[in-house]
Amino acid sequence: MKKVLLTLATAAIVLSSCGTMGFGTSMGAMVGGTLGSIAGDAAGGWHGSSIGGMVGSIAGMAVGAAIEEQQIKNKMEQATKTTPSVSYSQQDNAMANIELDNFIYSDSNNNDIIEADEKCQISFEVENEGDKAVTNITPILELIEQNKGIKIGNPTKISKLSAKSKATYSIPVYGTSHLKDGEVEFRAYVIDDNGNTSESREFTLPTKK
Repeated sequence: MKKVLLTLATAAIVLSSCGTMGFGTSMGAMVGGTLGSIAGDAAGGWHGSSIGGMVGSIAGMAVGAAIEEQQIKNKMEQATKTTPSVSYSQQDNAMANIELDNFIYSDSNNNDIIEADEKCQISFEVENEGDKAVTNITPILELIEQNKGIKIGNPTKISKLSAKSKATYSIPVYGTSHLKDGEVEFRAYVIDDNGNTSESREFTLPTKK
């Protein structure tokens, strides 16, 4: 009985020195201490039992800690595998090779002003500077701020734009009877079917009622 109590006491001393150790480390110390005490007792009696219990506790604690560390590592690896990956192609602007340039405005009386009850047109070039063709892209022309005096025609999709090539895109713009003197700001960009967009271009045109 004394030997058992000594074994437990030895393990308790070791355990108390590491108050934050995990369950695997604690169990390793306890089991190692018990086995070490038994082996020490067989080899050297009471003193052997004491020394064996201490050595066994330390060795068992080291083994238990190693097992516990491996279990934590396995859990972390498993968590990493089940975490959804981020699609960098969408976050890093997948349409960085698309450029908009050469904006041209034309109207019926050639005064370069959008007037009430007038049909106008805005044209610009869409250029693919990349090494691969792009498909199903749509040039967008929109108002930066809503204006009842301006209506913009529906966009038309470009089914394919080859590498190192460009296309001229035109879209009608209408001045309605609600148009007032001032100016209106436009924004142009290209979007694909996945929601990726090119860099936008902004410009201002004068208006007249």
